[in-house]
Amino acid sequence: MTFRERLMLTSMVTLAVGLGALLVVGNVLLDRRVASETSSLLRARAEAEIAALSVKDGGVEIRETPNDTVLDRRSWVFGGGHVLERPPAAPAALDRAAVALGRARQATERDGPDETRLYSRPLRSATGAAVGAVVVAVSVRSLERLQREVLLGSLAFAALVLLAGWFAIRSALNGALGPVVQMTESAEDWGAHDLDRRFALGPPRDELTGLAATLDHLLARIAASRRHEQRFADDTAHELRTPLARMRARSELALNAAGTGADAEREAALRSVLETSDDLDAAIRALLLVARSSADGATSGVDLAAIAHGFAEVDVHTAADVPAVEGDAEVVRRALAPLVENAHRHAASRVWIEISAAGDRVRAAVRDDGPGLDPAIGDRAFDAGVHGSGDGHDGAGLGLPLARRLARSCGGDVVAGAGPGGCFVLDLPRADGTTS
Repeated sequence: MTFRERLMLTSMVTLAVGLGALLVVGNVLLDRRVASETSSLLRARAEAEIAALSVKDGGVEIRETPNDTVLDRRSWVFGGGHVLERPPAAPAALDRAAVALGRARQATERDGPDETRLYSRPLRSATGAAVGAVVVAVSVRSLERLQREVLLGSLAFAALVLLAGWFAIRSALNGALGPVVQMTESAEDWGAHDLDRRFALGPPRDELTGLAATLDHLLARIAASRRHEQRFADDTAHELRTPLARMRARSELALNAAGTGADAEREAALRSVLETSDDLDAAIRALLLVARSSADGATSGVDLAAIAHGFAEVDVHTAADVPAVEGDAEVVRRALAPLVENAHRHAASRVWIEISAAGDRVRAAVRDDGPGLDPAIGDRAFDAGVHGSGDGHDGAGLGLPLARRLARSCGGDVVAGAGPGGCFVLDLPRADGTTS
């Protein structure tokens, strides 16, 4: 569930629980109030009926009163165990229930048949002996109908409140989370190198727009830091290329001036200087390429298999339907080149590249049949100046760190793979960003 859906669900559940509690409490209170009014009415009728009777030790006598007809409509008078008076045309079921209640001679109130309520009160003589009883009944049909109508009305009202609450909460959430949706949509359109993009939601009006303003300021600081890093890398690379070019020129002049009888050791040293300057020049060009590609952010689909086929003396095994990778073609080639050179340096007889795709990633595993990476070195093989093969070969220690930096500039990485033999894996994202 999304954050919006969780908030909506929580709000609606809270509203439903609150309405349910009010509904239950209101109907319980109404039921108790109806029961209390009914009991008061029954007791009042019983008192009026008893007032029209004469209770003596010998029994119960009925006196005629002006309102005797009204009292007799739902009243039963018992003397001893006999019915002295009962309402005319009383339903049989109600009459049986009243007779049973009156003969018990106990103060009792209970529900009767045909939606009635019965109340019994014993008649006692001056000595305290129970000589009879009075039973009165009242119809509660109208009250029960009223309770049902109130219950249905309250359920309908609660449903309307829930519906109105749903619309109100939904509208409030849409208004409150609108900036978040806008920020998400804006961020999805941004590339990894869009340094000048901002959310731009205007002055802070609430917590969310305040967050957007804070993020805009953070992005501005990150952009400034990124531009400073790019300028520094660019300036450093240019500064290094100038003395490197002079060193290369002097070495070439010295080699051209040397005759056939020149000192062999000096000639070997000069050629080593030339090779080292070539390596350094390649590394500097790669750093310049990274800085410039980071600055303009231009990326496109790159055919990793075609780049792999461009290396000499390397077998390439490509899985079916391998997609293009994200990045600049020259950056990808320079990220793969140190891995191939490292494999050639340490291989016994063979170097090959296995290209495959899994999920949203494309992998190029560069393998050789050499001794492989020393397990004690591990990830330190990617530190500058570290070389960890077990065959005694030495190297400048710059290739793997440079390859990793180039790969990470494209959103990928370079990691050590499983043997046997040497294996380093270039991992890059798909150009289309989808999952296969």
